[in-house]
Amino acid sequence: MRKVSIIATIVSLAIILTVASFTKFTPHNANHYPLATELYDGSANIVSAIYLDFRLYDTLFEVLIFSVAITGVSFYSKRVKESGSISVDKSPLIRFELILLGFLTLVWGIYTAITGHLQPGGAFSGGAISASGIIVLTMALGTEKIHAITEQFELEWIENLVLFVVVAYAIFANVNGGFFSPGFRVGKVGQLFSGRGALLLNSSIGFKVFVGGWAIFYEFSKRKESV
Repeated sequence: MRKVSIIATIVSLAIILTVASFTKFTPHNANHYPLATELYDGSANIVSAIYLDFRLYDTLFEVLIFSVAITGVSFYSKRVKESGSISVDKSPLIRFELILLGFLTLVWGIYTAITGHLQPGGAFSGGAISASGIIVLTMALGTEKIHAITEQFELEWIENLVLFVVVAYAIFANVNGGFFSPGFRVGKVGQLFSGRGALLLNSSIGFKVFVGGWAIFYEFSKRKESV
């Protein structure tokens, strides 16, 4: 079976290289992005316009890959015996500082996500920052308490719904000139409700990254050592 896989890989690479050598590629001109962003997208951040509008399918598959990674970690971690959870620091002062730092980091991540089309930031960076915030809160409150809060608000269920929202937007985004975009319009550059679906997509994908990051940390925190 291993020999068959190696042969299949070599043959596939040979076919791809052969086809690529006879394919004529048109040089991609990125100079049109600034004008296209102003006319058709409305984002002040051109990078946001590219990955949430002009190259939305690339972003969609990145979200799918992230979802697969979360599923893989959750599935295989259950095969490792649990060894406890992270202990809470006994100092009230340190716990207060951790709660304050975690809350501020969480808010910063949310702000970074929802304003990603106006300035550097966006869904993935904002979600990662927010995940860091909840990890800091875990050090002050404990993993089980944070996990109970996430279950109470059904964050994992909402996180699964996010994938449906992103796929639905990718399918219908061009209907009626961007039917699913905030305000049903491109919007004025620099305003919050601009960038077509930037606010919806950044919020949705950022939330998924946030919950996914927490889920991975939670699974790892219960299994400190491999057995």
